[in-house]
Amino acid sequence: MTEGTRGGRLTGKWRTFTSLPAGLKALIGLSFVVALGSYMVTPFIGVLMVKAIGLDIRVAGTLVAVATFIQFGGSILGGAVVDRIGLKRTMVLALTVRTAGLALLGVAVTVPWVAYPAVVLVAAGPALYLPANKAYIVTSVSDELRPLFLGVSSAALNAGMGIGPLLAALLIDADPLLLLVGLAGLFALITAAHQTALKPVERRPDAPPATRGSEKVRGKRAALRGALRPVLFTALAFYLYFFFQSFIGLYAAGVSDIQLLGWVMLLNCAMVVLLQPPLADRIASADYRLLMAGSFGLMALGMASMALGGLPALLAGTAFFTLGEIFLFLRCDLELVDRVPGNPAFAFGVQRLAAGIGGLLAGVVGGFVFAHFEAAGDLGTFWLVVAAQCAGAALLALLLGGRTRPAVPETIAVETGVAR
Repeated sequence: MTEGTRGGRLTGKWRTFTSLPAGLKALIGLSFVVALGSYMVTPFIGVLMVKAIGLDIRVAGTLVAVATFIQFGGSILGGAVVDRIGLKRTMVLALTVRTAGLALLGVAVTVPWVAYPAVVLVAAGPALYLPANKAYIVTSVSDELRPLFLGVSSAALNAGMGIGPLLAALLIDADPLLLLVGLAGLFALITAAHQTALKPVERRPDAPPATRGSEKVRGKRAALRGALRPVLFTALAFYLYFFFQSFIGLYAAGVSDIQLLGWVMLLNCAMVVLLQPPLADRIASADYRLLMAGSFGLMALGMASMALGGLPALLAGTAFFTLGEIFLFLRCDLELVDRVPGNPAFAFGVQRLAAGIGGLLAGVVGGFVFAHFEAAGDLGTFWLVVAAQCAGAALLALLLGGRTRPAVPETIAVETGVAR
């Protein structure tokens, strides 16, 4: 491809973005702010439970696992909430719930038992918010633009995810209470911005009223049968990802300094921001089996590198792991939307349920494995255990990867509305 052709494509994508409805552009920008606020607390939940509240690391790992399952697994209810109250109202409700949870976490600094309901509320907010967020985007663009704008949305989320921990790492040791109360105030403002900036998305008619309900149930069941393989790989991908996300903070605190977590997360998210949108079309069209196997292989290489210890190895391992993440998660999104046509909120709810199951297992298993190697004074071996699991996932992908994405029928293109 010539430089002129590449430049023309980038210019065309920019023009496409600038021509989007104001509400959709606002949502992409707000996605960054939501992730920024969320990831000023999410990576530090385990650290707060252990260091500030004094929980045993196994108990804290289990609590984080349950919260992760609620955050992801609870999203299966998001589709039903969207059908009842609409995409915009669902997002506003979700942000209100998370604001309340953050306020309670601030109280938990002095009243420890309040941490339990606080963590549940903090986790329940994203369970409703993220499927509605992605469904709003899918509903607002054509099928051809799905990979690009899911990539752009992911980039916005990851930009916030990268900067949030870096800012929080500077504040959490100084005054956790001030950090949490400030975040509660920030999310109150974000909630108001969603209410003001977003416009409701109208559902397009997709079936006669008399038959719509029964056909919808049968259609979902049939679609899920065809989506079992992508659901399996989504659960497996998040199982491995949450070993990284949930325990990198405790690892950094144990071998170096908690501020190291900020730089690791910044590298992780900056790579997603810079690489995923321009690679979105290639990720969408790549051979499914090879993409899955290669992605898990890169994650295995990253985890093995981290086991070497030291800042250079930690950053190199994060870079390899992130490359696998870039390919893997966008393709998982696209596979599920393709196989559950006409209801993206339900598709993303299924995706996050699978992610929740993976995250729950990672939290429980990882908590005990991490505690074992921490007691042995050999935390580096923890990452070798994760690397071995990533390598096993790569082999499984070669065996069960199946064929490439099916083409989306033209008739489905008018059925992507999901909310009022």
